Amino acid sequence: MQHTLKRLAFSLSIITSCLALGLVPARAADSPGAGTPVTGEGSVPQLETAAEQLKHAGSIKQSMRGLVDEERSAVRSRAVAAYQAVLDFFPGESATCAEAAFRAGELMRAGGAIDGALASFTNARQRGGGTVFKARSGLEIGHIHRRGDDSKAALDAYGGVMEDVNALPGYRDEGRLWAGRVWHDNKRRAQALRLWEQVAQHGEDPMDRIRAFDYLALDLIEGQDLEGAAGMLERCREALASVSEEETRLGERLRKSLTRMRAVRALQKAVEQREQAAREALNEEQSSEDQ
Repeated sequence: MQHTLKRLAFSLSIITSCLALGLVPARAADSPGAGTPVTGEGSVPQLETAAEQLKHAGSIKQSMRGLVDEERSAVRSRAVAAYQAVLDFFPGESATCAEAAFRAGELMRAGGAIDGALASFTNARQRGGGTVFKARSGLEIGHIHRRGDDSKAALDAYGGVMEDVNALPGYRDEGRLWAGRVWHDNKRRAQALRLWEQVAQHGEDPMDRIRAFDYLALDLIEGQDLEGAAGMLERCREALASVSEEETRLGERLRKSLTRMRAVRALQKAVEQREQAAREALNEEQSSEDQ
């Protein structure tokens, strides 16, 4: 009974979200004969396997390319319904259903149906044990709450990813980076710095480490510790030197990312402003002496 109620609530959220986009969602087809796809006006065909059903939904999603406005919204609605059909027709295929719910959530989020997206990502997280979609959905849930200024819910979602020992290290680092952003925005600097330091020192992906060092340096610039920020940037370069100096595609990416760090430009601007303020103060002092 509880499982049925959850499925019903999720289906209702999908319908509500499609209506919010100004469209009537496609309905799943009635049960077909053995091995025979059933189609009809506004229907989703039932295929033989969950993998085929997911592939069918993906092909509808791909057909959105190049479309705009109402036409794009109409195809988006069809794609959402097609992904929902995976859950309706193959509820026992947890891994495939997790991906289908996640893809539906992405589509609804892009279309502005935030409540439906949140419900879909939540469903994907619940079904996604043993797949990447549990962690990915947790991050997306955190992003929705963060954008909605619900810091507590955002931190809960990011924390769930950080604490999931089965999640890939990269997703756990992603959770730390974003949780740090939320803590910092809420003036909880110590908590933010602790999380960013973890990624800066031990991050799985060098690109994530650069992001962490960037946040740490920006924090120092915000506090007017320009020397400390310069030291943090140098620490970043040294920490990643062995990889960034490689003549590989990754090495090239890292070299570009190091030069494009937000803190590099922010520090340059802050130094210029400090020098300008010093010149103005000196000129004012000299003017006073001349009088």
